[in-house]
Amino acid sequence: MITAFGPSNWCQEMILLWSGKSNTGVEKLKADEALTVYGEFFAQEHTLKASCEDYKEGATTDVKEQEKDQKEGRKIGVPVLLLYSEAGIGSRFNFPDVWREWVGEGVRIENHGLGDGVGHFGAEEAPDECAEAIVSWLGTVVR
Repeated sequence: MITAFGPSNWCQEMILLWSGKSNTGVEKLKADEALTVYGEFFAQEHTLKASCEDYKEGATTDVKEQEKDQKEGRKIGVPVLLLYSEAGIGSRFNFPDVWREWVGEGVRIENHGLGDGVGHFGAEEAPDECAEAIVSWLGTVVR
């Protein structure tokens, strides 16, 4: 179906659908012909195939492996930075609560929701805010 629609067209339309409501963020996302560049990569057969495989595994194998890890008590043992869209996935889930199940006892979780209508592509829509959050967090875990 993606090939029939045109992989580049599909990629660009999905990016815009998943982007946020911030005009500034969307303009940053589109800067330097980024949508065209993403579309050109996605139009390559191997990129489209790999992307589809990634989504398939994320919905099947990855879920099963994570469930197995949880049943066997395997947890993340290093500090975690949660960087996500408040308006997107952050509006559907309480991230710190969700991640506590996956992180070992006593492991620090830092939470940073990207505001101002930022969507799925936080690094592209709010690059300065993302960089500041990451640098700040790294300053607390790197000695």
